[in-house]
Amino acid sequence: MNKVAVTINSRKYTVMAEESSEYILGLAQHINEKIEKVLTGGTNVMGERPLVLAALNICDEYFKVNEAGYTINEQLKVCNSKLAAQTEENLKLKQELEQMKKEPEQLSIGEDGFDNAQLQKKLTEAQNQVKFLEGQVKVMEEKIKAQKKEFAAREREMLDLIDNQ
Repeated sequence: MNKVAVTINSRKYTVMAEESSEYILGLAQHINEKIEKVLTGGTNVMGERPLVLAALNICDEYFKVNEAGYTINEQLKVCNSKLAAQTEENLKLKQELEQMKKEPEQLSIGEDGFDNAQLQKKLTEAQNQVKFLEGQVKVMEEKIKAQKKEFAAREREMLDLIDNQ
């Protein structure tokens, strides 16, 4: 547990926290900046009013970060849904491709109306579609990974703000 001396609005406080002293001092600096903004932006701001107004500003920041986290979470759900659909389509195409690989000799002209050239063309198209969908799955997985990292960072910021209030 760290014991950190901070000055907020010209008053000294001792804060006990598990976070580093640099982090706590950064929080105090942020609060002082908000108070300074209130003091320079308003008239007749005295007593507790700057602290209350600064707290409102910080709370506003918190709610906006929280809302952004919710938005990212919703986007993540949409991406996961798209990824699941593309993965399912990819699996179906792979199964179709495997079936086509197993049965090319069973097909002949007249059975399905395909000759070897048509079958080869269809097989190539299916392979290209599988490669394309695999690429799409990788892109979606990377987007999800990036959004999860961003969401985790914002969640840490929100938790840090909550813990320090």
